Amino acid sequence: MIRLFGRTLSGKVLVAGVGRVDRFDDGVGPMLARRLAKASGVRTLDCGDRLEDFTGDIARLRPDIVLIADAVDLKAAPGSMALLAADKLPEDLNSHRATLRTAMEYLKMRTRADVLLLAIQPARVEDGVGLSREVQATVNLLADLFEV
Repeated sequence: MIRLFGRTLSGKVLVAGVGRVDRFDDGVGPMLARRLAKASGVRTLDCGDRLEDFTGDIARLRPDIVLIADAVDLKAAPGSMALLAADKLPEDLNSHRATLRTAMEYLKMRTRADVLLLAIQPARVEDGVGLSREVQATVNLLADLFEV
């Protein structure tokens, strides 16, 4: 059982990391998924920049909660986080190819799971490898929460 933003995440939790690791902080989702792959009680999937291509894989895992981790411009300080439901997202918030809201609603319908976006504010999104200090600190904090 994990508590995140005052919400208890229990049952089969799947963290789907979305982003491109060759674009600095845009890779936070896959980097978090890779880091959590060793944590007990959570399954992970590195979806690269194509969440929509992994909906079948996610459905086959039959999660109770799907936590989509992605870099999102929250207009906040780098490394800041928000936990958002699909109905709280703007229609045009894109996650690489498909809109996040559409992908989240589809996953909810297909899996009957609680589907949430773990949005992380990037400091830098441009060609290059590695996470900024602030975003790496957020990944470390999240890993500590999940590894308890």
